[in-house]
Amino acid sequence: MLKAVDPNTVPAGPPSDWQVTKSFARLTGGFWRGGTAGRAWLWSVALASAIILSVFSNVTVNRWNGWFFDALEKKDGESALIAMAVFPVLVLIAAGLGVVILVSRETFQVHWRAYVTAKLADGWIGERRFYRLGLSGYEPANPEYRIADDVRWATEPVVDFAIGLLSAVITAITFIGILWSIGGSLSVEIRGVAFEIPAYMVLAAIVYAVLVSGLITWVGRPLPRLIAARNEGEARLRFSLMRIRDHGETIALSRAETGERRAVAATYDTLVTRWLAMIRQRGRLTWITNGSGALVPVVPLLLAAPKYLSGEMSLGDVVQVAAAFVAVQNAFNWVLDNFMRIAEWLASARRVNELAVALHAIEEGAAESDIAVLTSDGGGLRLDDLTLTDRDGRTLLADFSTVLPAGATLHVAGELGHGKAALIQAVAGLWPWGRGAVALPEGARLAVLPQHLHLSEGSLRAALDPIGGHSDDEAAAALRHYGLSGLVPQIDLSRDWDKALTTGDRQRLALARTELAAPDILVLDEATSGLETEAALDLLSRLRAARPQAVMLLIGQSPGFAEAADHHLTMRRAGGVARVASSDAPRPAALAETGAG
Repeated sequence: MLKAVDPNTVPAGPPSDWQVTKSFARLTGGFWRGGTAGRAWLWSVALASAIILSVFSNVTVNRWNGWFFDALEKKDGESALIAMAVFPVLVLIAAGLGVVILVSRETFQVHWRAYVTAKLADGWIGERRFYRLGLSGYEPANPEYRIADDVRWATEPVVDFAIGLLSAVITAITFIGILWSIGGSLSVEIRGVAFEIPAYMVLAAIVYAVLVSGLITWVGRPLPRLIAARNEGEARLRFSLMRIRDHGETIALSRAETGERRAVAATYDTLVTRWLAMIRQRGRLTWITNGSGALVPVVPLLLAAPKYLSGEMSLGDVVQVAAAFVAVQNAFNWVLDNFMRIAEWLASARRVNELAVALHAIEEGAAESDIAVLTSDGGGLRLDDLTLTDRDGRTLLADFSTVLPAGATLHVAGELGHGKAALIQAVAGLWPWGRGAVALPEGARLAVLPQHLHLSEGSLRAALDPIGGHSDDEAAAALRHYGLSGLVPQIDLSRDWDKALTTGDRQRLALARTELAAPDILVLDEATSGLETEAALDLLSRLRAARPQAVMLLIGQSPGFAEAADHHLTMRRAGGVARVASSDAPRPAALAETGAG
């Protein structure tokens, strides 16, 4: 049964950054389980191993610096030459590990993104949730952008964060050992009182990193919110421009381009305002990051200078300690260096989570529809006391009842208003608001033929036979059967058929596609409006001959509908509510079917 979304299933306020992180982990963690587990763990282990080896290669290079500069200070030419001979080997090893990290990282990113994209795309497209989300009123803005772009920005950085964090932890531990062993303690005398600062280089590195990281975190707190607002503004601008392209003909004919230009300008002004707010915040952060970047190389030299001048450290020791201090500083400042990327990731992860929550709410919402979906007997369609309302409870269509046996054709005419769309969607199992019952044959295939058939860009064959279960001869025969013989030679040609075909030809194609699909229930919504009456009657009779036992529901005033039907029903509106004014169609005497949902 179709469920409406319960507002209680949708979070009332924005989740915290920590909640976003946990929700994203639950959403994407299935990559390491099930059918993708082997691939996920293979690249995870390969990447982690390469990172660990890369850190130790950096430690080796650090020790090589001490060896080489000590040899220079002692003017030991033989030792310096050996060090120079060893260095190309170290470079080769570091370069090889870099290649392994690159390939492992990017391969992992591609596979992980593919998993998350497929999960969200299947959830959005499957069970017609892309449409049901719009009906529910809880659809997040631009879900297609979230699947196409935000998934990428929410998965790729996580891999880089994991690499950086693992490398930072190992680097900090390893190079702190170097600072501890080489830097030692510092003896200080103040007013005749001598005391010793143990592991002073380690303490200096930690204190410096904590102070700078804390300052960055405090100043940069608003940044994730500003980035999320900017991304939303970008999506809205893209949507506004796509809307003009999609409705170009209507806008051009009605000369409404001035209003559209104003709407786009207003959207862009909002986007500019959000960009400028983010730029100002980034400017504040840059004061800290640039200042820290200038200080980091100098601080260890200043700290090591007293011990070097006193002879407690060699030149090689100073070089080693300075490099180790910078390495530890970079490791501790991992959050500082990645603050912008973390903020951008949180914004994208939040948008991905919102789509996942909305999709989950569609299926798990507590407020179920009172429209019962039942199983009918004898291959017929039955609508019993069907009353349909909108989301706010206003009645659109009231007390609609009819029973149509297999092979019957009912023409519904008159004043339906918004009740027409609600009736069609209720029969299709999409309308969640109202009461009554819809009974369909068990396992029945239902097809809705709209007035304007949407055709995806691609081959005509794909538009005619989306599932691909028919031969070339069957596809060509269907085109000829419905007056599209001229398109047979172009059946495998890929183009934008939505624009290439006239309204009448798209309607002919819809009828041909319906015959190939062989549905049991057909709902035609103004589906012959682009045809002459004689042509429409001919095509409807062909469809009826192809599906003699199918139930056909013809809704609207399209040519041929009244003549092709064996039952007629007229609607009238009063106070915005459509009701049955007259009908020669049979009404159900009692609800005798068994429930199926």
